[in-house]
Amino acid sequence: MKLLSLRTCIRLIWRDMVVFLPGFNGRLINGALWAGITIIVFQYIGFGDASISLGLFMACANAISWGFFEVMENVSRLISDLQGERSITYALTLPLPQWMVFFRIAISNALQGMAIAIFILPMAKVLLWNNFCLDQMCLYKFLIIFVLSHLFYGFFSLWLASMVKNLEAIGDVWMRVVFPLWFLGGYQFTWASFVAKSPALAYLNLLNPLLYCMEGVRAAVMGQEGYLPFWWCCAALVFFTTLVGTVGTIKMKQKLDCL
Repeated sequence: MKLLSLRTCIRLIWRDMVVFLPGFNGRLINGALWAGITIIVFQYIGFGDASISLGLFMACANAISWGFFEVMENVSRLISDLQGERSITYALTLPLPQWMVFFRIAISNALQGMAIAIFILPMAKVLLWNNFCLDQMCLYKFLIIFVLSHLFYGFFSLWLASMVKNLEAIGDVWMRVVFPLWFLGGYQFTWASFVAKSPALAYLNLLNPLLYCMEGVRAAVMGQEGYLPFWWCCAALVFFTTLVGTVGTIKMKQKLDCL
């Protein structure tokens, strides 16, 4: 029975990826334009000094941020489905534990985010070339924080969908939850610079999961100095993923009146 459930879950995830595939090229172009323009402006235009590593600083942020917004788009689709056709109820009739139905949604969202974001850092190397030194980069650490971040995004999207009442409220969610988490999560600054300016707010910002994504990826790519400890970032993301995954699953069961 457990093997059958696992196979069914994997097939559903595969189906989600097949549905995602036709729009892959367009999404990849969008991601490349957003990340590429940001990198070029920060490295070569905005500051006029190609020796400054701001381009790489932003490249790391873009590589870990794109998946967040990619996944958040899926929240709208899920809420729309819950208000309309409710195709998710079909999955609930399959030989799967109810928690696995929601687990599959989170994993599918995470994989879709990773499918685009994984290309951003190689593109950054091409654009930055000598300004992107690989000597300090630890590939296995990058892959760890990359996967953990996107797993968090996937389960966070599940929690978010469970909390939003209807599609009309999605705009408020973007402005009140998604944007503040991202912009205050260290997209354009480090936690060390934040704590130097405002210690109280900086320590409060440690409750922001996006901070650990940004700090962790920069520590993996640019070296540990100046960033939160890499393994602390990993542990924090595991904690936040478990939290939002558990709460999101419970809330989704309540929202769909699962027995």
